[in-house]
Amino acid sequence: MASEAFRAFQYNLEDVKRLIESHGALSGTGQGRRGLGHITRSGVVMLCAAWELYLEQVVIEGLKFAVTFTGSPDSLPLPVQKELSSFVRKHKNELKPLQLSGEGWKSLLQGHASTIVERFNTPKSSPTDDMFNKLLGLSNLSECWTIGADAVDKFVSARGDIAHRGRHSDYVKIWQLQNQKNDIFSAAIDTDGCVAEYVRDNFSVPRKPWNAVN
Repeated sequence: MASEAFRAFQYNLEDVKRLIESHGALSGTGQGRRGLGHITRSGVVMLCAAWELYLEQVVIEGLKFAVTFTGSPDSLPLPVQKELSSFVRKHKNELKPLQLSGEGWKSLLQGHASTIVERFNTPKSSPTDDMFNKLLGLSNLSECWTIGADAVDKFVSARGDIAHRGRHSDYVKIWQLQNQKNDIFSAAIDTDGCVAEYVRDNFSVPRKPWNAVN
């Protein structure tokens, strides 16, 4: 079974599929545009929202498994150690380091992770790689995307163009939305498998926390 994050992603993807179906029902069989750009633009926005939420949820899910099987913070990957240390040192509460004692560091790290995830709002390759590196020590996650990081970045940029320019943004054809849906679905599958293998191999987890998507 895939991660809980991926299953939620599939559920959210239904909205995109329904928009595509609605476009087909309204467009008919004639040539030319039918003034349905609002449907394809909405599809892009919904697809990007599903992708962003998936990344946020899967990194938290992976971290939950990771800290469960990690005995002490100095056993964490170095980037995660540095992130946790920096968070504690910079905190306004000078007693914050005391919360690291025992297993307190686990709650501290997971709480900090939630804050980082809340600030994540541009699911391009670079911000995504940075988030996964800080929280799991997994560098260059985007290299596992078979469609390539550029394809994801171009898609997210298209979402940004719609968000900022509305109807003045580039017209999104239905076949483009369908291709984008397939591409992002592929990137999510790749991410799910990559994170599962990484957590198993780097945190003494006895088995993969979830299975690859078939």
